[in-house]
Amino acid sequence: MKFRRLSAVLVAVMILSLVSGCGKKEKSAIDEMKSNYIKYVTLGAYKGVEYTPAHTEITDDYIQYDIDNLISQNTTENQIMEGIATMGDAVNIDFVGYIDGETFDGGDSKGAGYELTLGSGSFIDDFEDQICGHSPGDAFDVEVTFPDDYGNEDLAGKDAVFETTLNYIIEKVEPEYNDALVASATDYATTDEFETAKREAYEAQAAESDLANDKSTVFNKVIEDSTVSEYPESEVNDRIQMVMDSVQQEAEANGVDIDTYLSNYGYDLDSFKDNIKTSVETYIREKMIVVAIADAEGITVTDEEVDQKVQELLEQTGLTDKETLSQQYGFKDEDYYYEVLYSKIYDFIYENAVAVEASNTDADEDASDSDGLVDDYGTTEEE
Repeated sequence: MKFRRLSAVLVAVMILSLVSGCGKKEKSAIDEMKSNYIKYVTLGAYKGVEYTPAHTEITDDYIQYDIDNLISQNTTENQIMEGIATMGDAVNIDFVGYIDGETFDGGDSKGAGYELTLGSGSFIDDFEDQICGHSPGDAFDVEVTFPDDYGNEDLAGKDAVFETTLNYIIEKVEPEYNDALVASATDYATTDEFETAKREAYEAQAAESDLANDKSTVFNKVIEDSTVSEYPESEVNDRIQMVMDSVQQEAEANGVDIDTYLSNYGYDLDSFKDNIKTSVETYIREKMIVVAIADAEGITVTDEEVDQKVQELLEQTGLTDKETLSQQYGFKDEDYYYEVLYSKIYDFIYENAVAVEASNTDADEDASDSDGLVDDYGTTEEE
């Protein structure tokens, strides 16, 4: 589903835990939001906001990836039954592992054959080295010691013997990348058509992604530049309690108390509540600012637009009626209205923003700043 994410994973939980509504009319719902919110909001600049447009360059590496993938998908294999396996060869082996004379879980190929590239490091140290020098049909023992820090505690540090058979050496035959390959394996007739189509597809995806990034950048600037002096305490508390009730139900369904349930996700109860409170306030702050902009610009939402949004959500979820949708996803009538209003304000802010190309100085600063990790502290994005 393409629901707008309100912040991180915790907010996704929050959205699913909202109780269903009491049937308010859309107009009264927005009027109530305005009366509850606007007095606490001081808007910053929301028109004429400057931003540097994102531009994703489609390099030849993108196209080469598709060419390599096409070749890989059409690569064939020959089974070589003679010669000697050397490092770098792909081989097919079977094996049965023993520790103190007993087999163990995961140590047996069960005769299915296992494809391994020697030197890939797929197996523990020394295993692949001991296959080198053998020929197809050879049966031999591979003696290894599992590392002390091996992921399976039952095997860590243990000596093991693998009865191994080298079934065959694999010769991979890559096709030549040419018009004939393209015509036989794709919907295109020539390499030029194939590469042009792939580039156009990447450029279209990049343009869509860049636009979404620009909209998010401008919107976040507006949110950050506005001030909220106070949150509606009852709404904050209600939403926090809804989340906690939902988590409590999940814990009970899993047969554990809430502390145990949260510890499985790296939280204690107090830190979880703090995270929920932060997420709720972040969402409500954004909502208050959006409603204040809508009020300042006289932007409204009609019943027909809300009905259309409901229909879109029904199609996305595969549900058949609004009542079931509201119950299953916890939407109130106010939430449907706000989803439409949010989209309008999101687009309005972008349409009234000013694109400013980056100067060489800015580019140099960006390059110097990119030496470390970049914090993405934005809390709003559109999927």
